[in-house]
Amino acid sequence: MTMVATNSNRQTTAWYAVRAVPGYQRMATILEPANDETEEEKLARDRRKGESILERNLRNGGIDVYMPSFWAITQHQRTNKMLERRFPLLVGYAFVNISQRDFERVRNIDGVMCFLRPSADRGPIVFPDTDVGSLMFADFQKRQQWERERTERLVLSQNHRRNSLNKRLGLIFPKGRRKKIPLRMMAEAAIDDLSPASRQQVLKILNELKAMDSEMEACRASSTALYSVA
Repeated sequence: MTMVATNSNRQTTAWYAVRAVPGYQRMATILEPANDETEEEKLARDRRKGESILERNLRNGGIDVYMPSFWAITQHQRTNKMLERRFPLLVGYAFVNISQRDFERVRNIDGVMCFLRPSADRGPIVFPDTDVGSLMFADFQKRQQWERERTERLVLSQNHRRNSLNKRLGLIFPKGRRKKIPLRMMAEAAIDDLSPASRQQVLKILNELKAMDSEMEACRASSTALYSVA
């Protein structure tokens, strides 16, 4: 049984596979937030995190697209920095949910090579909604697992970094000046009374801690967007 969806013009739609032009399944440039971005627009942008160039082009063209994928950690060749990257599960292919009248429109999208056909003299293959739905569900479960592992890795990493930064703060403030309050709060309260050199060190540490807070907040927001209705 194929997916039977109906648009405003009573046109039924179905899932078809398209062949991607080489290079168009790599991750697209991150979208920058608009100055007047609404909360709904922010959630939509978060859900599109890691989208490929092909997916972005199809969505911008008003085409419903689904590309099975997985996330992995890679190492930058020059900087050795660890990066999170999304890769296609079916290299070279993605699915589109369209009506037959949209075939030509899809073919004209930058990054689409052709539709998958059983033979040159037959039309594009229709994929059952149950098959595509199963892929989507497995994809969603994998993404949930990835987000959990990602959060756990970030928490462990941040705990290590926070301990290191707190030790550096402890070296700046002599034991006799310490109170029964967190070092970070004490540093923020006493920063104006420090020498210029110590003040610069403390500001650097506090900025690192604030950046870590923002990183954790972004991680949690990303996980929240995952569970939001698309």
